[in-house]
Amino acid sequence: MGGTLLLAACGGSGDDGEEGGGDETTITYGMAQPFTAYNNTTASANTVANGQVTEWVLSGFWYFGNEDGDLVRDETFGTFEQVSEDPLTVEYTINEEAVWSDGEAIDCDDILLWWTAQSGAFDGLFSAIGTDGVEDTARPECAPGDRTFQLAYDTPFADWQFNGPSHGNTTMLPAHVVAEQGGLTSEEFLTALQGEDPAPLEDAAAFYNEGWTLSGGLPDPELIPSSGPFMITDYVPEQSVTLSANPDYWGEAPGVDRIVIRQIPEEEQIAALQNGDVDVIEPQPTVDIAQQIADASPGIESSVAEENTYEHLDFNFNEGPFADSLPLRQAFALCVPRETLVENLIRPVVPDAVVKDVRNVVPWDQEAYQTAVEASSASLEEFGEQDIDRAREILEAEDAVGTTVRLGTLDNQRRNDAGNLIVAACNEAGFNVEFEPAADFFDSALPENNFDVAMFAWSGSPDRSGWNSTYRSVNECTPDGKGNNNGCYSNPDLDALLDEVLRTSDLTEADAITGEIEAMLWEDMVTIPLYQHPGIVAWNPDVQNIVNNPSQNGIVWNLPEWTRAS
Repeated sequence: MGGTLLLAACGGSGDDGEEGGGDETTITYGMAQPFTAYNNTTASANTVANGQVTEWVLSGFWYFGNEDGDLVRDETFGTFEQVSEDPLTVEYTINEEAVWSDGEAIDCDDILLWWTAQSGAFDGLFSAIGTDGVEDTARPECAPGDRTFQLAYDTPFADWQFNGPSHGNTTMLPAHVVAEQGGLTSEEFLTALQGEDPAPLEDAAAFYNEGWTLSGGLPDPELIPSSGPFMITDYVPEQSVTLSANPDYWGEAPGVDRIVIRQIPEEEQIAALQNGDVDVIEPQPTVDIAQQIADASPGIESSVAEENTYEHLDFNFNEGPFADSLPLRQAFALCVPRETLVENLIRPVVPDAVVKDVRNVVPWDQEAYQTAVEASSASLEEFGEQDIDRAREILEAEDAVGTTVRLGTLDNQRRNDAGNLIVAACNEAGFNVEFEPAADFFDSALPENNFDVAMFAWSGSPDRSGWNSTYRSVNECTPDGKGNNNGCYSNPDLDALLDEVLRTSDLTEADAITGEIEAMLWEDMVTIPLYQHPGIVAWNPDVQNIVNNPSQNGIVWNLPEWTRAS
């Protein structure tokens, strides 16, 4: 999820390298959002901050890697291959040496817990970000101790490579911990996962959904084992989280002993970097931040690159002035100064940046992007450019001049600047916009639908299944029931297109269907795309192997490779 946080000392034993000997190496990363949950796979905890912390704590078969954000297989964790085309069947094999940091093997019960949650089995008893693709697979067959399983699909699924357990976001969680917290033995838990009755799993699911949410401090270490090269060893709420090298990791040891992730507001991160309080930062670029980084050179290294992440406005379809009024949504789209936002906030960082006219295709994928824009041309011609006079005409026709609109977003400089520009323009059109930026926006306002319009970003990826659930009809408009569809928009016709694009392996055909989806999203005015995020990273020159990555978890994609020269 997008928007991806008090300058304070790191808590616990730590930053000076005294614990465990003076030769320990530490790299400190400054991050603006808070770390709030060990389990990032639930709908309410799926944030960039949580994903960045757990990316190399909870392993899987693949991750978004290299400077292009491509799928990279993690064969240290295991391997997978397609073994049948009809029916589509993919076989996964976990490394025989793979263990949780508490010594428990990663095997059948972890597999079935992952599948049960990600497939939406038992009517979504276990919360998940989205079930696209996994719900079309049969329950894997495995016995206690098995490390090989298959996903057999009822229907074709074009993005099958992205569908297995991954790092951080759709990863395997420790089933033995969930079983114990649910009052079950591992054997009883596995039997229940293989059965048809959800009743024995209710307490376990309650822990899975909420028990790993952090409140007041780090849970007992026994509850948060690692399956990756790092493990979580310290946490101070709203200050820091510490990752230490996992001594029981079966693969190559990371390049440093510890990564300390400090929660620092973006506007303070450059000073923290210059002062040596942090070594790496990845703030959302603003004009001021870009200039500050330029002024700080050559004392720091930096780079700017394009990201898959894009900014947008989401309407609340559950309640409020826009829920049942297409004209009011159209009026708001007409008053939003999209070009002004790009000109003032993005082009000073990326001079050739453009307004983003569609949601799910990046502008540099030129053919696919143009296909989607052309499919949406009628709506873009009518509502794609700011027209305050016409927006006011609509409000007058609807007897809605003075309508109060709550605009919510994460409290940071660029979004504050964007929000103020939107307020000025839309108030001129006749709305009464109440701008409500909040540091806990992703923890409360967004999941609880406490907004009329929400401004945030989706951290994109190359796969269609990655954005598919964002627009799929919700089961219920609750934090767990709506998944990624934060506005709770529902449309069976769009659902059918979303199904179709997931089943299409021909890229030209898939682009055409994506265009139909974009056109429908504009016609219903579901969201308003704004701009593609530029990514900016700055770091201490003593730190090596910092490489931009456009995907959702950003710069931490190669965290185990970070090293210090001194």
